[in-house]
Amino acid sequence: MGLITPNDFPNLTELYTAQLRYLLSTENQIVKALPKMIDHANHPQLKQAFQSHLQETQVHVSRLEQLINDMKNDVDDKKDPIITAIIGSGENITKESDPGAIRDAGLIGTAQKVEHYEIASYGTARNWAKQLGLAEHASILQQTLEEEKHADQLLTEISEGTNTSAAAAA
Repeated sequence: MGLITPNDFPNLTELYTAQLRYLLSTENQIVKALPKMIDHANHPQLKQAFQSHLQETQVHVSRLEQLINDMKNDVDDKKDPIITAIIGSGENITKESDPGAIRDAGLIGTAQKVEHYEIASYGTARNWAKQLGLAEHASILQQTLEEEKHADQLLTEISEGTNTSAAAAA
């Protein structure tokens, strides 16, 4: 499977459902990656942010499963190659850097790439849900979108101190 393209789907409902399944893949991959990120993070506030986001992400998985079920589709995910690549870059950072501020800065950068991708994906899915008259779906997706934006903001706040420490270490 590759990226979603409009030519792959005959109507917006099928495109929307595929988007939900890609989001489910994204969230499932994040659930698997976050424990490793927690283990490799050094800054206590960063560890806590990752831990909190892991719990939040598990809720996101449940919500997406609910939405996909509501669309009368099998609750399986469509492997998202973009998130796989982003998470892979984070794994490289942990392999190629020593524990400390520089690794933390790299982990934050990776996590923010994930958040920005999720923000774009959830915003798109929410807009499609609105167009399809799926008001409850749009509301659920909006709630998740707000949580993703909050996670990104928290990472930005943590990065301000971490990046200063990383710069001083260089």
